[in-house]
Amino acid sequence: MEFEVQKYPEPTLKDLFADPVMLAVLKRDGLTVDDVKLVVSRYQKRVAPRSF
Repeated sequence: MEFEVQKYPEPTLKDLFADPVMLAVLKRDGLTVDDVKLVVSRYQKRVAPRSF
């Protein structure tokens, strides 16, 4: 039996940061959108040089 896997694109960060549920979770955790953007930016700078 073969299962068909449907692939859905992941939401962009812009989409996530516009989502009220995401914003509520960030607020609950004491974080801001800028906090998350900073972490993502640092990660990208660290990982980008190792691109394949």
